[in-house]
Amino acid sequence: MKQIVKKLEHLGFYSYEEPTLVPVIQALQLNNKLIWLISGRYKRLDALDMSLSLRANELIDNVMDESDNFLYLYRPLPPHRCFSFDKEDLYEYPPMIFEDDYLCRSLSRCGVIIKEADEYEDSEGNLHLTTNVGDFLILPVEFSSSSTRNCLKWQIVTARILLRLNTILSQASSPEKFYILDEEGEEGHTTIALLNSSMFKFFQDTSKLEELEERYLPKPIEKYFKSILL
Repeated sequence: MKQIVKKLEHLGFYSYEEPTLVPVIQALQLNNKLIWLISGRYKRLDALDMSLSLRANELIDNVMDESDNFLYLYRPLPPHRCFSFDKEDLYEYPPMIFEDDYLCRSLSRCGVIIKEADEYEDSEGNLHLTTNVGDFLILPVEFSSSSTRNCLKWQIVTARILLRLNTILSQASSPEKFYILDEEGEEGHTTIALLNSSMFKFFQDTSKLEELEERYLPKPIEKYFKSILL
């Protein structure tokens, strides 16, 4: 696991994080033998008592709580590489994806700055998410009828938003893309990762190592949602 963390650092995996917070994230990864700290309870670290910058302390307060010698995460770590949202909430209010400050900061570092976000239904009944960087068709009218299962609608909205974000990143000449890490069944949360091609390839090449859980290997949006994007 130490070699994996070291290689990821070399690839720039932690480059978006507050520098004084990186050793804490890495220590948590090593202590829990996990690269992606998604949610729930994790082993506490004495490293959290180390001297941190004001910004790093704010981040820790925003993402975790300490209790009974364990940490409880409010959001995934690393906070500028890993993001989670409720599929139903995203369907009900698509602009919510841009309410994630960590995600927006990561996008801005890739040259994509989201200043405005709203939703509307066009004259044909298609649902759109509109932003200052473009218009997203996120739910075609043929899927919006009451006969379409809600969980399928949620997945279509999720898939189309992420694909459109990847297109915008490409147009901004960014090497980064969003990938799927995990879905909690038909309902619940979707967890995504922002990676460049070298990081993605590294995860694929190391997928047989015991330290990496297959469940959390990044998967391309197009392949993961292939059945609903045909």
